Amino acid sequence: MRKISSIFVLLVAMFTMATSSYGEGAADSVTIISVQGDTSMVVTPNTSDTEALPQKGNGSEQTTEVTPQKAKKTKLKESAFMPDPKRATWYAIVCPGLGQIYNRSYWKLPILYGGALACTYLISWNGRMYNDYRNAYHDIIDSDPNTDSYMTLFPSYDGSQTWLPNTLRTKMNNYRRTRDMSVFAVVMLYMVSAVDAFVDAHLYDFTVSDDLSLRVEPIINSYSTDYLNRSRSFGFRCNITF
Repeated sequence: MRKISSIFVLLVAMFTMATSSYGEGAADSVTIISVQGDTSMVVTPNTSDTEALPQKGNGSEQTTEVTPQKAKKTKLKESAFMPDPKRATWYAIVCPGLGQIYNRSYWKLPILYGGALACTYLISWNGRMYNDYRNAYHDIIDSDPNTDSYMTLFPSYDGSQTWLPNTLRTKMNNYRRTRDMSVFAVVMLYMVSAVDAFVDAHLYDFTVSDDLSLRVEPIINSYSTDYLNRSRSFGFRCNITF
């Protein structure tokens, strides 16, 4: 009977271990049972095993640093828009500023239209002053006493100032030159608008590398005109990495 009791206790212990391993994992406590002088071991599962399980969100997650360039590349990949350089150029030629709108470079519009308005004002004002001084110069050098538009510009003129014709002619030339330069500036602004739209569309997906650097270092150059005579020159070398 003693042997039968021992075998029964061992079977119960093995069944308990198998059940606890399958359901809750390894057991944490051991209970000792003594049956008529024989000592047997029964494994009892600990009900607090679930508290020892690793919990998610303990801060063990690995974070990946996202650089501005990676973010820009990801944004460009997700975006389906890619400007066409030819179309952007034609838009800028038809209407200055339309190419920048097509390229979504809206911040350039105030610069473009602000420069155009400034040049337009200079053309208008200098053209008006040029006409006034030109008429005054022509009136003062002719022999008709009824033409005296110069009196509007110089009310104190009494005919004795010999310097007035030269002054009128100098101011007339200066205003004409400024007006012509303003017209030239408008034409250049129109051309720059088209070139900028073309280049901006080409470089829309261009990203600058993280390895962009500029290094200047001294160098020594040695050269010889013949076998015996050797010369050295000192200088600097500029290395650009991109």
